[in-house]
Amino acid sequence: MGGLVVPRRLRNICVRGLLAAAFLAGGAAPLAAGGEIGPSQRFRGVVNGRLRNAVVFVACPGPGGDGRVGPVVAGQTLGVIRAFSGGGGYTGPMSQVYAWFVPADPEAPPEQLLFTRYGVAQAIPDTVSVPCAGTGQVEFSSCPYLAPCVAGWILTYVTVQFVNVAV
Repeated sequence: MGGLVVPRRLRNICVRGLLAAAFLAGGAAPLAAGGEIGPSQRFRGVVNGRLRNAVVFVACPGPGGDGRVGPVVAGQTLGVIRAFSGGGGYTGPMSQVYAWFVPADPEAPPEQLLFTRYGVAQAIPDTVSVPCAGTGQVEFSSCPYLAPCVAGWILTYVTVQFVNVAV
């Protein structure tokens, strides 16, 4: 009798915030500014502040799965940090890094973000659609999606878990 009634939309926003804080708390990568991206440099991709096992929140009303896609929730980011040891990607002769969600259909080109500086996170556009549930990858490459590229570059991936917050 007389309990607090919280509207469903407000409750969902609070749950999303708590989930985001919990997932970002462990293994987050600092995105301190690190200068311009240049040739012959090693780099790592960052998704929502994480170098690996990142979570991407998706807004898909109803249950996820069954191949459905939906928009990413606002406020999520991609970034690139400089790596000074092995692993990650390599710019080769290029001076930029592109990032995109690896599409299920290679014929449908994904939206790309272009990075020219380390440590500068960019918002994932709200026009990007990803699976409502499951896992995927974000590709970080010094060459644009499916473009012929010069020798010497190495791309890298960050594995992501898609979490539907609109269930």
